[in-house]
Amino acid sequence: MTIKAKIMETDSVTGALNRTGFFHKVRKMLESNPEQDYAIAYFNIQRFKTVNDLFGYEAGDALLKKVAEILANCFLKPLAVGRMEADRFTVFTRKCDMDLERLPELLHRTYNKGELKLDLYGKCGIYYIPRHCSLSVSDMCDRAKLAKSSITNQFVQPYAVFNEQMREDYEQRSIALLHLDDAIQNGEIKVFYQPIYDAWTGKVVLAEALTRWFSCEFGNISPAKFIPILEESGYITKLDSYVYQSVYGFLEKRQREGRRNVDIGVNLSRMDLMDKHIMEKILNDVRTSELPRGSISYELTESAYAGVSEDGNRFLAQMHAAGAKLLVDDFGSGVSSFSTIRDYDFDILKLDMGFVQKIGLNRKNNNIIISLIELAHRLDLKVIAEGVETKEQADFLKNYGCDYFQGYYFAKPMPQEEFEALLDK
Repeated sequence: MTIKAKIMETDSVTGALNRTGFFHKVRKMLESNPEQDYAIAYFNIQRFKTVNDLFGYEAGDALLKKVAEILANCFLKPLAVGRMEADRFTVFTRKCDMDLERLPELLHRTYNKGELKLDLYGKCGIYYIPRHCSLSVSDMCDRAKLAKSSITNQFVQPYAVFNEQMREDYEQRSIALLHLDDAIQNGEIKVFYQPIYDAWTGKVVLAEALTRWFSCEFGNISPAKFIPILEESGYITKLDSYVYQSVYGFLEKRQREGRRNVDIGVNLSRMDLMDKHIMEKILNDVRTSELPRGSISYELTESAYAGVSEDGNRFLAQMHAAGAKLLVDDFGSGVSSFSTIRDYDFDILKLDMGFVQKIGLNRKNNNIIISLIELAHRLDLKVIAEGVETKEQADFLKNYGCDYFQGYYFAKPMPQEEFEALLDK
């Protein structure tokens, strides 16, 4: 390799290979020894920006250089070390040298600068390269990176090994971002309704609007796959707006036809409470709609309430004053439960299904449910129990004054046509 070529493949900060150099070297080694079992590890330093902020960029560069040296001389016996970007490094090694039990010791370092000390932690994603693999080195690194991104608690286990489920999950999340607009326009996203029953009369008195995605190209996409990524990216506002407009149109249509309606709950995310257009649209509808007051109720999780801006607070107060019903969803699943019911005015508390599903398993859980129902009633709130799946759960909740039931024991979420038929009985 010429001096110029070597310079072009070397990272100027750390002296390790840069992205191009790493890809080139790894590809050559794979081609020269295709029967060997190899692995790629993708490292990411957590909180590295703190080093730059506290100590300056020169100290940050020195730390990056030190990390490259540590990786090059560690127990992994690297055949190549590369810096992909910023604080992200890759290591190419033999699979037999990938000692997972020792990885945690490599992923925790203490950085000292004068009297200041900073504990730094890393995450590591690993891709075991199959023999005669047809993937590009870039794609192999992407798989290792994907494994790294799947780590949920780096203090319990700071590394993860790639598997195909990770790739499938990632692809479905990507589909949500890339195809949401088309899915809405093409009618692939359907609004389903889950009935909510009065605990005493057994009649359907409320419902929750939910979404299902039936993609012509990708098949059925689970809400568990597309909702979280839409929330993370902020695209959830598009989905929430679509659901709200669908529900509003549904209720208007039935009212014009003189058919029975029930109040329907739609979900509002934290991002919705940052979008002035959505807030203005909903507030105007609440104030001017010919639908009866409270026909649409608005459900927010505790975390959404906790992150509400000043504009969001004002919006919720105006909504409530105009007659809209506000619900706190998944109550008891967060850490701010009591401050939420203390600081906000809402009408219904939805008891998190985690409590409901443990009814009868231990006395402590039962007593918490009883206390929460009593507390809600003392605050003039109605209680919906989510996730009711058995007669025993329903009987227990009814005995202690729960107002409404929602769950598979009574009804699953259903398409609009089926829900209409249920209302028309």
